[in-house]
Order: sequence, then structure tokens, then C-alpha cells
Amino acid sequence: MEIEKVIAEALSGLEPRQRNVLEKRFGLKNGKETTLAELGEAHEVTRERIRQIETGAIKEIREKIGGGRGIFDAVRDYLKNYGGARREDLLLGDLRSLFASASPFGVFSAQMKFLREVFGDVRLFPENEGLRSFWYLNEENKKTAIKLIGDLARILASKKEEVITHKKFDSLFGKALAPHALKDFIGLNFLSISKKFNSNPFGDFGLSEWPEITPKRIGDKAYLVLKKTAQPMHFRELTKAINLAKFDRRTAYPQTVHNELIKDSRFVLVGRGSYSLREFGLLPGTVKEIIARFIKKRGPMNSEDVAAVVCSERLFKKNTVLLNLQNKKLFKRLDDGRYSLIRDA
Repeated sequence: MEIEKVIAEALSGLEPRQRNVLEKRFGLKNGKETTLAELGEAHEVTRERIRQIETGAIKEIREKIGGGRGIFDAVRDYLKNYGGARREDLLLGDLRSLFASASPFGVFSAQMKFLREVFGDVRLFPENEGLRSFWYLNEENKKTAIKLIGDLARILASKKEEVITHKKFDSLFGKALAPHALKDFIGLNFLSISKKFNSNPFGDFGLSEWPEITPKRIGDKAYLVLKKTAQPMHFRELTKAINLAKFDRRTAYPQTVHNELIKDSRFVLVGRGSYSLREFGLLPGTVKEIIARFIKKRGPMNSEDVAAVVCSERLFKKNTVLLNLQNKKLFKRLDDGRYSLIRDA
């Protein structure tokens, strides 16, 4: 049965004021809910009187309506398939497709919320600081979902490196699932209810509080992009990549990104305006300092080898390296053509 016909059946026979209150209170025509106070003002009564009208009208509908039972049988079956609980916005999106509703999402959502209120045997957990609003069948389903969320959050709390770098989420997730004997997709469904978990634009899943998952500072966003690309990037190119990733609605600007790269020790300047990550084994320094570091580590080297090894780590031009190699205060050309540090000569 079409949702619109069920709603029409539900409202038929009500007094005009009852009908008006329900249509506007739930947003049945436009998807926009009206507050008790706004309705009270429109009808020149108190908000408490509006609440009484709403309650009385729903009671009347509940006693006479029958057509909507088939719809909510389908809703209950849907929830059973997902372990008895489902995040409200995801559930409503799926139900809209299931019922092939032509109504806009906002209107369809309002209609389903109204029918849930009428039939009352599918429960609503309202959104709070840690959880998104969700529908559930019974207290046991709700407790299982919330328990799993808490269990996994405690397991992941000290395992960021294992999750982000070593990709161990699946095994840790399995550990949290085991006591509840839940299938993976039901467990993931329960996790979607929680605000404690999130995924970044690169597909990594973990705790929302981790900057690698929900980066808020420009430096954290730049770090994550460079970590994933594993290639040096000019700060202007990096700014574009940050904005394309759409971590949030804020726009990054080149000068802001550059300022963050300069002051954050996680980043290393590898060329004119280009940066990489220190954790990749790169150390900061000027051209001559980097040349000195390689010669000290490897011993005397010819000019071609010096240029090759320095340019493999930094985006310097070969001639720039060769020019700095001529610094006679730091380097000495040996008889065999190789270069050594002055103090090692």
C-alpha cells in the first residue's frame, strides 16, 4: 500500500484542528516539523493544549487504522535483518527505496516518523552527545548495539598505530564482535549509530577523535595527504589536495598551509616550496648540510654519486648540488676525484 494512502486513511475523520496539528507537527506535507509553541500561537492556545490535541488525535488514529500494519510489518522485518537496530537516517533512506516512494526524502521521513508514533511498537532512541538517533525493536537489541560500541571503543583506544599504519582493524573488530556472536555487517551497522567512529576520505576507519580519522587542523590534513600520497608536494598542490579530499566544509588556503608546514616539525622542506614527511626518514637541512650528511654516512663520493643521492631525497637541481659541493670550507676534492668532508680529509 502507498504511504500517502495510509496517511490519508489515518487522518480521515479527524476534526480540522486535529488534522492541521498533526500535519504541521510532523511535517506531513512539506517535511518541516512545527514546534508546539508555533502551533499554539497559530491556534491561540497554549503549547500544552497543542500537545493534548496531538496525543488525542494519535489515540483516535491508533484505534481505527489498519492499512499501515503491513507497512510496519516490513519495517520490523527490515530491522530484524539488521540486528534489531538501525541508524534513523540510513533506515529511512532504505525504506524509501523499499516502498518505492516518490515523495521527497524529507516528506517521506516525516510520514514514516508519524506512522512509527501511531503504531508505537518500533522504538526511537533520540540523538545525544555520543549516539545518532536510531530505531530499535526491543531493549535487548538496544543494549547489544550500545555494548558493542563501548567494547570496540575501549579496544581501539590504545591501538591507533595498529589500525592506521598496520591495518589491523578487522582483527580488533572481530575481537569486539566475538562475545556478541554477531555477523560483521550487523556489527558495522551498530557502529554507524555511534559518533565515536568515523572514516576519513582515504577509507581508514577508527575513532573520530584521532586526527588521522577526523583531521581538524590544517597541519593534520596536510600530514594525512602526504602520508597517503607518499610523495613530496608543493604547498600549493598540497592545498588543492586537501580541498579535494573534503575533510570538512572549510576551505584551505595556500598561505595558511605553507605557514603550518613551516612551523610543524612533522614536515621537511625537500625543495623550493615542496614538502615531505620527516617520518619517511628525511631530515631537514640546506643543500650543503644534506651533502655533508651523506658523505659522513657513506664516506668519500664522486660528484655524480653525490648529486644522485641528494636528488633522490630532495627536489634539488643537479647543478645546485654540484655548485654547493664546491664549498671549500666544508668539502675537499681528493686526488682520485672523490669529495670528502674537510674534517675527514
